[in-house]
Amino acid sequence: MAHKHSLVEDFDWWRDSTVRYAGYTNELGEAFRPLIPKAAVLSTYAVAVGYSAGDAFDKARSAKSAGATDKKAVSAFGIAALWQLLASVTIPAFFVNKQVALTRALLTSWKPSPVKTFAPTASGIMIIPILPFLLDPPITKFVDYAETHLPQGY
Repeated sequence: MAHKHSLVEDFDWWRDSTVRYAGYTNELGEAFRPLIPKAAVLSTYAVAVGYSAGDAFDKARSAKSAGATDKKAVSAFGIAALWQLLASVTIPAFFVNKQVALTRALLTSWKPSPVKTFAPTASGIMIIPILPFLLDPPITKFVDYAETHLPQGY
């Protein structure tokens, strides 16, 4: 269910292969937030943003290789960056963070135990595989709408 820029219709290594899950590294960081140092969580965001930047640069390069003008290549970069920031970094992280926080809140009255320690992380990890199926379609629809309704300038 990957977003396809109009200039790039073939198999998309960044979005159609398992490398897509590199964009979800920060969701693992959010799931493990109760157990690992803040710096480790932040480093997972660096991986996800790096993946997102790689995809956006690839879309611009592919558009340029397909004969697009510089403005259209920049537009391809912008659309891909927007999609990635929404679909791979911010929105999924929000859902995982809230899942973990909710689980922690539900367990506040429990006495210290392995379940109280690890259940929030486990609940966060369990929702990660379904997030692309739940979130990619509406994000794609939003980005496609933005792409077609914003002034093009070229």
